[in-house]
Amino acid sequence: MKSPNNYLEGVSALPDLRSRPVWQWVEAVIIPAGALWVAWLIKPNDPFCLTQDFSWPWLAPLLVALRYGVLPGLLSGGILLAAWLQLVGATAFPPTYFLGGFILVMVSGEYGSLWRTRIRRVEELNYYLDDRLEQLARHHLLLRLSHERLEQGLISRPVTLRDALAHLSTLLKQSTNGTTLPAAQPFLEFLAQICQLEQATILEFKNGQVDSKPIAQIGKEGGYAVDDPLIIYAMEHKLLCHIQSEFLESGESNLLLALPLITSTGDIRAILTVRQMPFFALNDDTMQMLAALGAYYVEQIVVEEVAAPVLNAMPECPPEFAYEAFKLQRLQRETGITSAIVILTFKPSSLQHELLDLVQRQQRSQDMAWEIQQGSNHILVTLMPLCNLAAVKGYLARIDTILHARFGQDMEQANIEHSQIDLTSSGGLLSLKDILGRHRD
Repeated sequence: MKSPNNYLEGVSALPDLRSRPVWQWVEAVIIPAGALWVAWLIKPNDPFCLTQDFSWPWLAPLLVALRYGVLPGLLSGGILLAAWLQLVGATAFPPTYFLGGFILVMVSGEYGSLWRTRIRRVEELNYYLDDRLEQLARHHLLLRLSHERLEQGLISRPVTLRDALAHLSTLLKQSTNGTTLPAAQPFLEFLAQICQLEQATILEFKNGQVDSKPIAQIGKEGGYAVDDPLIIYAMEHKLLCHIQSEFLESGESNLLLALPLITSTGDIRAILTVRQMPFFALNDDTMQMLAALGAYYVEQIVVEEVAAPVLNAMPECPPEFAYEAFKLQRLQRETGITSAIVILTFKPSSLQHELLDLVQRQQRSQDMAWEIQQGSNHILVTLMPLCNLAAVKGYLARIDTILHARFGQDMEQANIEHSQIDLTSSGGLLSLKDILGRHRD
């Protein structure tokens, strides 16, 4: 297991993304050999097209270089050179013919490598943005469900959705076991209270299959076969499925519904199966509630796991903030796309709270803020994804402009100290701990 410092400093064993599969080298040999063979069939007396207006066999190394890079392209050109030495010999060797071909291959390979690097950077950036979009979609679903519960005033529910989420967070924080699904039994009992479950279980998914031994259960034992059609369908499609699903034509399942517990990255942790519940409780509202609480439960587990090294160094840091910073550090290591953290310390003054509110309203929608109150100081830590230090200077200049327009003061006159951290720095998040220690009373 890696130590917290290794995670914080960004020193992790990443796979070599530039390693080439064997088939690329095989193609680098077969393609020019095939091209030379076709040229020999067409022109047996001049397969290298020395007397033609264009040297057609060099198209093969050119295509290989554009597709796979300089080294495979040079290997393909070497196949043409070896074929010349084998078929013709070194006596009539044309140096400019091969020199020009190799230069063309190297230029094309460098061009192809440059664009592959750009494409990989864009793909990594899109992966991060898709991850953020998935999280926003989950949060939007929770917010919509919460509003619906408030509007409907569900008297039959013992607690609201907001209370349910707060209770789940408390359960996870109080859990001390080392399992992959902490607080599974209290979580299932809480679901039974919220959604009126009478007989249900949670089956862990590990080593690529569903474990037949439940890690949490309520009601009677038995009746939870891992080869149940409802479980199989739910795991294959990664969706909440119920007994009225169209695929169950013969009604062979012994369950009422099955819900895979899946993280935002698509990692399946377990499956919730329900065998018995009141008839009127099996409705769209209940299934939406189960899906929302299940998604929140597994996502909080992922946040706690990934953010654990950061939280060991800074226990007061919000897990979501540490989780997001950890992902941005990984994105920086993969693609070189930088992110930054801005620390603003509001010293005691008559306008301290008004200044803090004003600055908070200037944050972008994708920024993540962490507010700390230490004695008479207020510290605002802002994580700015996909921003370099030049963008941070623009952010601070914008705050200065607003303070001048509103109060006629700059940041120094308003008693606001600022610091910034580039996540590309060797210290990483460890620098944040040192800066916070200096800025506090």
